[in-house]
Order: sequence, then structure tokens, then C-alpha cells
Amino acid sequence: MLLDVERPEPHKTGHHKIDLIIGGSALFLSLVSLAVAVLHGHTMERMANANAQLVQANSWPFLQQGTSNVGDKGNSLVALTVRNTGVGPAKIYSSELRYKGAVIQNWDKFLDDCCNVPGTSKLSYTSSDNANFGVLRAGEEVNVLSVPALDADRVAWHKLNVARNEVSFKICYCSVFDECWTTNGKTLSPTPVKTCEAKEAASQRD
Repeated sequence: MLLDVERPEPHKTGHHKIDLIIGGSALFLSLVSLAVAVLHGHTMERMANANAQLVQANSWPFLQQGTSNVGDKGNSLVALTVRNTGVGPAKIYSSELRYKGAVIQNWDKFLDDCCNVPGTSKLSYTSSDNANFGVLRAGEEVNVLSVPALDADRVAWHKLNVARNEVSFKICYCSVFDECWTTNGKTLSPTPVKTCEAKEAASQRD
């Protein structure tokens, strides 16, 4: 036996115009609610993107090459440095140094080619490989090469003091969000790249 099911119908006032107004008002309110929900979703999405960009901006590394001829104590000291002047850590994957366009394979050969004077004492130096790999924190600086001026190698040191301005860097580094750049350490606009490939660094003393 089938039972008749009573279908619910919307309540009507009995006045056709009023019923139309009520129905139209309900439809209008539904459309307004939908529009508000969509607008709210877009607003939240923009806020999320803005927050992500803010976090990335607050983690942006920026590497600069530096060179000087005066040490911290006012002594004569030729130094080549790399400094992270950005606000986030820099993951350094590779670095290459050149002198007059030629790659510097090791410091001994570089100093012999540019500066050492036959028959006199060779320049004494200290160096660091930290600019080749690892992480450079914001505000951190690494001395790639330090050469003090000694009486025995004064002539060679003065030659190095001139040659230091012809040493150039090529560094590939990334942020903690894996945004990567290459730079010569002098430009204000490093070149964005998709990724950095780590290269085995030859010992500068070999």
C-alpha cells in the first residue's frame, strides 16, 4: 500500500506581490551571502600570499664582496672578504674567484703570478674555504684571503694592494626557501637562477 507523502510548500501570504517580494528578497540575500563568502576567500588568499612574501622578504640573503688594505688594528693588511648584508642566511653552494679573467686555482700561484718578487720573501697569508660551502648568517663576514704587510715582502705587498681590485667573485647561493641567485659580489641586482649546483672546491694551497 502506497502512502501519500505531503510535499512541503513555502509559506505564502496569499498576496501575490508580497510573495514575489519575499521570494526575491530571499534570493537577493542568498546572492549577497555568496558574494561575501567569495570576497572573503579572495581576501584571505591575498593575506596568505602577502604573509608568505613578508616571511621571504625577512629571510632574504644578499652577498657582497669586500676588499681593504687596513686591518682591524690599523695595520697594513690586504683582505678579500664576502659578507652577507641581507636579513636571512645564505646557503653558499659554489664560488669562483678570478684575476684578470683567469680562474684562481690556488693562492700560491695567484700571489706568484701577480705580486711575488723573485729573490725576495714570498707573501705570507691566511685563507678560508668558508666562502665555498656552508651557510653565511645575516651580518656574518668571512675573510677569504688575508695578507699582512711585512718588512721582508713590502714590495710584493704593495703590488698585491693594487692587484686586489682586479679580483672578481662569482658566487651561487640560495635562501632558506631555496630561492637562488648568482652574483659577482658588487652588483645590487643579483641574477635569479632556478638552482645552484655544488662544486668541489680545490684547495687554495695546493
